[in-house]
Amino acid sequence: MAHPIRVAAAVITRADGAVLLARRRAGKAHAGLWEFPGGKLEPGETPEQCLARELREELGVAVVVGAYVATGLDGPVKLLGYRARILSGEPRLTDHDALAWVAPPDLGAYPLPPADLPIAAALLALRD
Repeated sequence: MAHPIRVAAAVITRADGAVLLARRRAGKAHAGLWEFPGGKLEPGETPEQCLARELREELGVAVVVGAYVATGLDGPVKLLGYRARILSGEPRLTDHDALAWVAPPDLGAYPLPPADLPIAAALLALRD
């Protein structure tokens, strides 16, 4: 059996409760779908270290990574969702083609890849 591809995703929340989604650009798997930003873990890297690196590279922000939220699966991909807070910088487009701040009840209006769905569901459950 193939090893899972471990990916970390950040649930970045603004003061008003909106979370950051990023749209996958053309030419990538799941192009046009919205996702919680993040990326693949490198060997020996923790999910927290991965998110700090990926969010600096992809969005130009420094973050502090917080609590685990949920895990999503999509074939060999195991997506680990964690809360994150921006310490410095404003999110900018480098790897995606759009960014959106979305109120959790509105997440259903944004098509998400299968692995991101359990993270979105966990966010909604936490609000109840």
